[in-house]
Amino acid sequence: MNDRSGLIEDMQRLYGKSGDDATRTLGNVVAESAISLRALYGEKGSEGIREFFQRPEIVKLCDVPLDSPRFNEACNELATREHAHWAAQAQANPDAPGPAAGAAISGTFRNYIQQGVATVVRMHDRGDNENLASTVAGLNAFSRQTTTTTTGQTKNSAPPPAAPTNPTGRTL
Repeated sequence: MNDRSGLIEDMQRLYGKSGDDATRTLGNVVAESAISLRALYGEKGSEGIREFFQRPEIVKLCDVPLDSPRFNEACNELATREHAHWAAQAQANPDAPGPAAGAAISGTFRNYIQQGVATVVRMHDRGDNENLASTVAGLNAFSRQTTTTTTGQTKNSAPPPAAPTNPTGRTL
């Protein structure tokens, strides 16, 4: 089992699960991210990810607590290394869609995602549900942003939110 399920199992065994009393680390962020990816994609494109996160230098990064002054540095380094891992996998397996998809996510964007997940983990642990809800809403809004293609056409990455309505049901 060298896939997301195995990775989640490893991370939860090493760093605890959401809601327990363990010190939160970058490993918890990895676990929560992997849980989300598994919910979206199952095991597709996850070949070899468990093995990557078992490397001693990667485990050392995952050990860094969320409240450590080194967290941002560790988060960025992990994102950079994971991108390099997927880029190497894509080069070695040019016909495999999983590594190509992994390589398409830059280290900078991986770091952004990890920082966002870390914020959600921190808020959840503090029981800060009001700010957690607004943070998740902000992440949802971010996922609806549009991009401009090379031909100048705009495309949405997700459907736009529904227009607000008033009590009569008419669109405002």
